[in-house]
Amino acid sequence: MNITDYKTFTDRFTYYFNNFNIEFTDVMMREFYIFTEYLTTENTKYNLTAITDLDNIIAKHYIDSIIILKYIDIPENSMIIDIGAGAGFPSVPLRIFRKDLDITFLDSSEKKINFIKNALNELGLTNKNIFYSGRAEEAGKKSEYREKYDFAVSRAVAKLNVLCELAAPLIKQGGYFIAYKSKNTADEIKESDNALNLLGLKITETIEFNISPEINDKNNKRTLIKIKKLNKTSPKYPRNFSNITKNPL
Repeated sequence: MNITDYKTFTDRFTYYFNNFNIEFTDVMMREFYIFTEYLTTENTKYNLTAITDLDNIIAKHYIDSIIILKYIDIPENSMIIDIGAGAGFPSVPLRIFRKDLDITFLDSSEKKINFIKNALNELGLTNKNIFYSGRAEEAGKKSEYREKYDFAVSRAVAKLNVLCELAAPLIKQGGYFIAYKSKNTADEIKESDNALNLLGLKITETIEFNISPEINDKNNKRTLIKIKKLNKTSPKYPRNFSNITKNPL
């Protein structure tokens, strides 16, 4: 399924990325085109995303994913885990932009992990990837993942207090959790006070931006919440998922 011709794609891609002053190479743009073709083709089989319009794919998936690189310093060769990677956002765009990063793609859906793996094969981006098909709280209890990451990222997965308990065990002391949020951000931050305290986390920055340069409305507002891990995580966290969701910290 061909979503559009390459010329139209490059015009729209260039428009959005230039509006956000995000520098890119021709190679990156070509890789995004290949990924777009693969995403839209596989989406007809597996319902990976409700966003299928080209402009929305570029703005709401690609810009929204890599905007972290504009606002937050991620050192070379950092280890990153994407909690609830889904169809590969934000982690696949991050892989395209930053080949140096060590990225772990984590999702409870084996179907979605296989999609990401196949997409990266299509792109020839097969180095420095780890794939984990399972739950984040399971990974957080395993020595090969626990407190191993410089950064954890998560986009549109759960409320912030729940995400903090899933992310904290995976991050190194001194590392960061970056939560991508679009709605009710202030309320979620307020509800997370107890979780942050118990888990030794601290919000150091909130970054707000509008995902569309053309339409300034509340549905296009986004927030990145930058959370630093101050202390090692107690062995009692993470709890079982049923406890995390029924009785969030």
